[in-house]
Amino acid sequence: MNSYKLAKYNIKSSLRSIIIFYCIFIAVILFITINSTGISISGIEFSSMIFLFVMGLNLFKESFYFSQANNIPRIDYFKSLVITILPIALVMSIIDVILNRIYNIFVVCPTLYDMAYGNFPRFHDYADTWIQNNSIQILIGTATFLIALYIIAFAIGLLITMIFYKYNKTMKILIFLSPIAIQAIGESVIYNFPEFGEKSGAFIDNILGISTRNSYICVITFICLFIITMFFVYILVRKAVVKRD
Repeated sequence: MNSYKLAKYNIKSSLRSIIIFYCIFIAVILFITINSTGISISGIEFSSMIFLFVMGLNLFKESFYFSQANNIPRIDYFKSLVITILPIALVMSIIDVILNRIYNIFVVCPTLYDMAYGNFPRFHDYADTWIQNNSIQILIGTATFLIALYIIAFAIGLLITMIFYKYNKTMKILIFLSPIAIQAIGESVIYNFPEFGEKSGAFIDNILGISTRNSYICVITFICLFIITMFFVYILVRKAVVKRD
């Protein structure tokens, strides 16, 4: 029961930020719509993904202190984090699909789902003649894809902030620089071993279902990544201590 109460507290605390985000978001797309002259944009749901990533970055400290001050067990606190993101991701995905459909009445604006798994032409020359598919299957597929995308964005943000919370400045710098080092090493390996790059590309294609246009393979992959990420979050939650700084 504590986990549901804390999740409700987290959702209420985030509600104002979500409302402000959508007010700004709608204002921007209205401005673009009014002032557009044949402009074609795409993937505006990236903004929601970034918002939830930032939400994950900012959720931990305050909610963790609140849970410890109220003697809420850490397992309940961890459950509350999972419960918090699921309804938020669901509601935001539905809102984004609705806004996208309205926006497409005035401006060509395919979603990430349309471009990767839908009927959006993969050759830009034919984009102007594209008509968005609004079948139930596509709408459900889009919403499901966005839910999976949003929860993994939130989980990654949460994991990053917990890592930075736990470790000292030296470890923070090393962790911050590690993606750059991994990218540099990866590029070097691909350059020297092209066959490895081809196999890696084929592997990524398979786990995301790009070639087969099967979004549910990607959804399963994102859910698995979410579970793995939250497993590490759980480990850090168990070892986290309240800092008095």
